[in-house]
Amino acid sequence: MDWVTREIITGIQKLSCLGLDREPASELAEGTVAAWVEAVTFDKAWEEQLDAPRFRKAFTILAQTRNVWPSPKDFMDALPARDQLALTKQTIPAAPARAQAALDEIAEMLRMPE
Repeated sequence: MDWVTREIITGIQKLSCLGLDREPASELAEGTVAAWVEAVTFDKAWEEQLDAPRFRKAFTILAQTRNVWPSPKDFMDALPARDQLALTKQTIPAAPARAQAALDEIAEMLRMPE
């Protein structure tokens, strides 16, 4: 089982504990998970490290805000944006000896045999 399926199963199980209106019957649990996985993964590229926490937050938002069983679209609407890495202006310390060694290596490669 991949991480997306695992996250969706866990989220659906938590929502099931809330007794929301229009919740699918327990006999349909497997089909419900399959439909959600298909809808959430269609034409998408998810990355576990970045997106698994977002999936959990989306299910928490649904649990906080819904009285009726949510659809995968509701889930996608609740999905927080990915955190962006902050760009910082950091100077890189100079290494003159290393730069000279690289230049010497390049010069050696460019020398023509006599």
